[in-house]
Amino acid sequence: MLTAEEIKSIANSGEGYNVEFKLKVPGKVRELSEEVCAFANSEGGFLLIGIDDKDQIVGAAIDNPKRSAIQDSIRDISPAIHVDIYSVDVDGKNVWVIEVPSGKDKPYVLSGAIYVRESANTQKLTTAEEIRSFFQNSNRIYFDAVPCIKFDFEKELDNDTFNLFRTESGISGNISTHQIMSNLQVFNDSGKIKNGGVLFFGK
Repeated sequence: MLTAEEIKSIANSGEGYNVEFKLKVPGKVRELSEEVCAFANSEGGFLLIGIDDKDQIVGAAIDNPKRSAIQDSIRDISPAIHVDIYSVDVDGKNVWVIEVPSGKDKPYVLSGAIYVRESANTQKLTTAEEIRSFFQNSNRIYFDAVPCIKFDFEKELDNDTFNLFRTESGISGNISTHQIMSNLQVFNDSGKIKNGGVLFFGK
């Protein structure tokens, strides 16, 4: 839980990768959920409500219905993420804090979209390349499991290395190369060889 002194220090430093300021609860509370989703997909952070665009602490009021609306909106994030919502008195002004941990079950999705932090901004991932990069950076896709699109199986398979593997493994010569490779799970669902297979058996 942040202290009043910590909030003043954060306000003096301005918004950043782990900090977002809001003057008040926006009309569409989903905007807060997008920030929460982004923090969970990144390194965690603090959403501070009651700080204006000049980084001045002005305070904010959040009644029970608004707080419930915020919590309901955050519940739309999947998988579920626990956040702490509390107010801190800073020199007589209430600053509301939504404290978001870095999620352990990335990626977190809100209404089918993935949000992440880039510098001091929240970005919605929209292209396949952005999403793939995010998964790789989150260790959800490993290099050896990514298909090697340009690999020509017929021309670039190192048969000498593969036959040595077959011999050392005691695999029958009656089993086809393709079947052995398939059993080793070096192909993806589309039949493309993965980088791991290329590293082992490519020329």
